[in-house]
Amino acid sequence: MMIKEKWQQELTRLHLTEQQKINLMQTIDHSKRPKRQKNWTIVIAPIFVFTALFFLYLMTNDPFVSPLNQASDPVTESYETEHSAEVIRRGKHVAIISLLLILNGVLATIVFFTMKRWQKPKIRKLRETVYRWRYLLIILSPFIVYAIGSLIQMFEVAIQWLKLSIFMLIIILQIVLLFYFARNTTGEVCCPHCRHSYSKKEQIKMVCKLKMELRCPMCKEKLFYSRKYRQIIGGLSMLISPTIIFSSSFGLPTTLTILCLVFYVLTMFLVVMPLYLELTEEEEFLL
Repeated sequence: MMIKEKWQQELTRLHLTEQQKINLMQTIDHSKRPKRQKNWTIVIAPIFVFTALFFLYLMTNDPFVSPLNQASDPVTESYETEHSAEVIRRGKHVAIISLLLILNGVLATIVFFTMKRWQKPKIRKLRETVYRWRYLLIILSPFIVYAIGSLIQMFEVAIQWLKLSIFMLIIILQIVLLFYFARNTTGEVCCPHCRHSYSKKEQIKMVCKLKMELRCPMCKEKLFYSRKYRQIIGGLSMLISPTIIFSSSFGLPTTLTILCLVFYVLTMFLVVMPLYLELTEEEEFLL
């Protein structure tokens, strides 16, 4: 009300006709407030908390955390007991896979609709199509996850392949999460000297050099990574290192573990790190 009264006082000072004042006041009264941006953290945070608690429950009540070749109790040496233990172990693996599928699906959907750099006509058309069929997709999603779990139980997929699936889904979850935090970036990286806009290939080359001092391919002037970009790279290294270290705890064959880690590192360098690339003309110190 106070704002409206101030507007009326200001209008009295202007040399306008009564009709113009009425029209102006109607425009002010009917003007819409700008829409608040959706805070997706409110949606994602409870999901991650629930997932962490569920993982903790499964790991504290699960025989699969201990190696399979561990000495069994005399009671579990019979075939029936071992088979039932295998079914329980597989069921808990399926529960983890289902949770990771749901998390990846939710994050990937948010990234797909909110990524600013994805503005091509084909992507916009695909967004409209997905949005048009959103209710059907929401209804079908739980059934798809349930069908995947049922097929795993039906065909009695080996625990080793389930562990591989969990490891890959954790890697994909990290990548999608990094895409989520980069959804507001435009993807345009320019030289601060000559304003040359770098292509995706040039951005990847700059990321892979990992040098403190770079050179613009056009004007040959010195370039430096921004303070923000180096802080992000430090955070990524803290994310990559534990993933590599704890990959052996999944008990996968060495070849599969190496292939998964190669995929992970290449995706980080070629896809994720260029999302955050920022260049400056002067070196910025971290502190």
